[in-house]
Amino acid sequence: MHVPPFPALVAVAIGVLLLLRLAGGSMPWGQLMIAVGPDGRPMRPRVKWHLWTICRGEPPLMTAALGFVSIVLGLLALYFVGPELAEAIIHPVARWLVYLMLFTLGASGTIVPVGVIVLVRSGLDLAARRCSMVGVVVGMRRDVGLFGRTYRIAVQGGDRVMTKKLWAEAFRVNRTTFDTLRPGDRITIEYSPHLRYVYHMVMPEPLKKAVG
Repeated sequence: MHVPPFPALVAVAIGVLLLLRLAGGSMPWGQLMIAVGPDGRPMRPRVKWHLWTICRGEPPLMTAALGFVSIVLGLLALYFVGPELAEAIIHPVARWLVYLMLFTLGASGTIVPVGVIVLVRSGLDLAARRCSMVGVVVGMRRDVGLFGRTYRIAVQGGDRVMTKKLWAEAFRVNRTTFDTLRPGDRITIEYSPHLRYVYHMVMPEPLKKAVG
């Protein structure tokens, strides 16, 4: 039997890293800031921060490219490892080689469907119209991720921003935008409907806060 194709393992590793890059991988001990209501008491926004949701907040075009690359890498790994594993069943080889091929096969069988989902979601965003929202920044979160710090804001749309039944929408922003905003600022945001990527944001006037 031939030596198992280690390039297939490298391809799978690259595909996994690409998908982890899209996931962000924020740790759960981030710094959280919330807005204060008109009564002086802190608001308790209902928001899902989506710390590990894959490709959320990423540019649709870049996400589509990374999803396509991960699919290609996974299929290449399946193409090279599949025949080698079938031959290993007929002609027994070292156990560690079999484990290595099983791991590579399992990983490639995971990144391919995930890559397809990423590609489809980004394609829908590229074809769809942009969404817009006028709301209040009710929460801000700074986290440490696998690939550096991540910054998110929670925006609660509508006029009755103090209504507890309303859910706030989380968006990923860059550090410059994060440092400019403060909890309680009213902003206008333009974003993609599926990935929630922020295309454009109208920043608030200095010290302009929301009222009830």
